[in-house]
Amino acid sequence: MKMIFELVNSNLPFRLKWNYANNSSNLIQPRKEEVSYQARIEYLRALVKIYLPANKKKKTQLLDDAEKLTGEHRKSLIRILNSNSPELNNKKEKCGSKIKYPEELLMPHIKYLWKEMERISPKRMKAAYADWLPLYHENDVNNHVKYLLQKMSASTLARFIKKIKKNDFDSQKGLTSTSPARHMKNKVPINTLDSVITEPGFVQADTVAHCGDCLEGNFINSITLTDIYSTWTENRALFTKKGQEVKGALVDIKRSLPFDLKAINTDSGSEFLNTPVFQLFSEKKIKFTRSRPYKKNDNCYVEQKNFTHTRELFGYQRFEQKELVTLMNEIYTEYWNPLQNFFLPTFKLKEKIRIGARIKKTYDKPQTPFQRLIDSNALTDEKKAELSQKKKALNPFELKKGLEQKLTNFFKILNDYNRAKEQTK
Repeated sequence: MKMIFELVNSNLPFRLKWNYANNSSNLIQPRKEEVSYQARIEYLRALVKIYLPANKKKKTQLLDDAEKLTGEHRKSLIRILNSNSPELNNKKEKCGSKIKYPEELLMPHIKYLWKEMERISPKRMKAAYADWLPLYHENDVNNHVKYLLQKMSASTLARFIKKIKKNDFDSQKGLTSTSPARHMKNKVPINTLDSVITEPGFVQADTVAHCGDCLEGNFINSITLTDIYSTWTENRALFTKKGQEVKGALVDIKRSLPFDLKAINTDSGSEFLNTPVFQLFSEKKIKFTRSRPYKKNDNCYVEQKNFTHTRELFGYQRFEQKELVTLMNEIYTEYWNPLQNFFLPTFKLKEKIRIGARIKKTYDKPQTPFQRLIDSNALTDEKKAELSQKKKALNPFELKKGLEQKLTNFFKILNDYNRAKEQTK
């Protein structure tokens, strides 16, 4: 007290005298001894083993004692004890429900099936399980794995596929070889696009040029025909787009369709708007219409199939060997089209509503083209039985295996030809 009195009555400035006078009680308090950091950590490390498994009443008592001993705020102690601190070594067991779909068990099977199904979307893949899983016997699969795969939702399947999906798609694009046929435009009317399709038989057709990056010379083309109602699709390869050759491919496609061809819509290219093709449809009494020039959306159903059924299969290389046409047609008719039509579900647009500047689209559940035909009333019972019998004779895994073998042979022949061509230059 003597020291404080002397300081207040000294020659110090008034402000400092006032501070000393008002805070004199702090100057005479004994020094507070704090627990060292290391001691506090050791105490909390021992406390956390008791705190985490304790009930609420026990935790309250432990926090009261820890608050008095460490001087820490109660909420601060709770955060420290509940955190995964490496100093306290208090890592808790994972919260939440138990894992229903173990990744190490299911990932190899999902990856294999996804690639066998041509990397389709999770919703389509989920719908395809009904046809694929009963025939899946590879990779030592058992009934428990099949049960988990069948029970898994499409969103869970999407999370698995997201981990294995790679951005390995080629950004290359094909060239258009469509040339206008002005002399035939008056004979073939433009499709009005206002009709509602309620039965199979109304199709769209288009061609894909396997020309690489050059349209000069002769090269192979693929013709694609898809049914609007069922999405049933057929492909054929032809060496040129002359009228007689296109007519022959269309006749072969018509013969293989499981339904009657009633109407066909094409683009305004000369490969379709010519005398042989026009006479074919006139004789068979098939309605023949065309889309508006430079309006791809008029033929949107087949334009989509140009990518999924042709480009994804053969890519964008140039095919100029006439001998490859037979091999391509074998791939299309024996492997690719049966796999797509019988075993790979597709979406169909149910309705499209404009809400202000936004368009809301609603889709039906994914179904295979085969299932849509079976569910329709357009086919006779004999035709449905014939289609079902044909499907029973097919195995999607065998189709995929044979497809890969044929493609390997196809591209080997193509690469040998291109290599020999480069050497002769």
